[in-house]
Amino acid sequence: MKKKTGFIMLIALLLAAIVAGCSSQSNGNKQGGHTEGNKEQGQEANQTKPGSEVEIEFVHYQTGQQDAIEELLQRYYEETGVRVTQTLIDAKTNQQYLITRAQEGKFPDIYGGSLGGEVLANLVMADLVEDLTPEWEEWGYDVLGENKSFKGYLAPDNEWGAASGKYSIPYVVATSGYFYNMSMLNEVGFQQPPATWNEFLELNEKLKQGGISPVAYDLGDNWGTLNQVIFPLATNIFGGEEAVIEAVLGDNGMSDPRWIEVFGTIDGLREQGYLAEGTVVLTMPDVEKKFVNGEVAVISNGSWFVPMLKQDAPDLDWAVAAPPKVMDSEEVNIDGGVSISLSVAKSSEFKEESKAFIRWFTDDAQQIHLAEKSGVLPANSQAMDKASLDENVKILAGLGENLTKRRMHEIVTEAKIYEEFWKGVQMLVEGKTTPEGLQQSLMESLANKK
Repeated sequence: MKKKTGFIMLIALLLAAIVAGCSSQSNGNKQGGHTEGNKEQGQEANQTKPGSEVEIEFVHYQTGQQDAIEELLQRYYEETGVRVTQTLIDAKTNQQYLITRAQEGKFPDIYGGSLGGEVLANLVMADLVEDLTPEWEEWGYDVLGENKSFKGYLAPDNEWGAASGKYSIPYVVATSGYFYNMSMLNEVGFQQPPATWNEFLELNEKLKQGGISPVAYDLGDNWGTLNQVIFPLATNIFGGEEAVIEAVLGDNGMSDPRWIEVFGTIDGLREQGYLAEGTVVLTMPDVEKKFVNGEVAVISNGSWFVPMLKQDAPDLDWAVAAPPKVMDSEEVNIDGGVSISLSVAKSSEFKEESKAFIRWFTDDAQQIHLAEKSGVLPANSQAMDKASLDENVKILAGLGENLTKRRMHEIVTEAKIYEEFWKGVQMLVEGKTTPEGLQQSLMESLANKK
């Protein structure tokens, strides 16, 4: 018997949307496609040409890509006569936005996001998202990182009982690392990002002495805490991602003494006063804003941040590098993989036209345009090879060699200690526990859940 989903509210809302939307589906997504209610949630671009018969709505939350995407939408209209409009939504509230659209019976023709797991399964079971497996097979995609964190696939034996298939087409991949304000580093005598943890600590001390706030982590995000901060440290200290998986899910669970070293590296930053004020509650947009505004010298972030940097801080002198190594002899794994994919509404009046647009949008020429204009890493691996990338974007692309196959939050979720792990790291940064105390509490949580 399949596991019951814990996302009862979402299911109820989505199923209610099917009932409520049946009478309106004959009008597709076009009737009221840009109502005043929509404008409150997102920002419109690309006004519809009077008399256009086909108008496809493309909803996404890729801040910094709007101009590059808009140029492509205009080009597509000129080539085909098909109008595609983009609606930009808030990344933090994108799931609630989708629920609202489902309730209205106006699910976006095309949604550019990161649908996966239980949320995707609920959308599939509510008959809202098209299975794009035939398109994958027909188009013959060579997608960079397809087997690394692609969320849009539901396996035949998925725990929610949803129909298996590939429900999106990737168009952006991601890698991650540490971003540095080079003007601040130069000010304290560093000409390049540190490669080792000792160099990183030396940099932090000099920044602090110079009156510069050294580091901001997004510990207010459980995703960021686990994947961006803890996981790179753990893979380096344990000697690879497989060793980390064993150290969480193996017979000895969290008892490995190397966890004390992992937690101790973060605790050391707190102890020395290197962490920016309020780090424990900062979210990704918060640390990005601090970096753009020159309030902090270093953040942990990903390639998705580049378009925002290019748009909001074009004159900022920045560099990116792999997370600094605690163990020089070991590599460091990073979070990333397929980042953003395109899904199609099953009830769309222009479903086939939407698929045709996606095929065009993810072809080499368009992917190269997005990469060169906004700095994103294209999912189309051939486009990645052909694009003329900025030096920092090349570094981020090169970090793809270090991508993890399993994210830290997936590992601790399987161990059923997701909240305990995240909250424990927050308590560590607040000085409310020690590395030894955090390890002990996680061991106890694991034991109680077995």
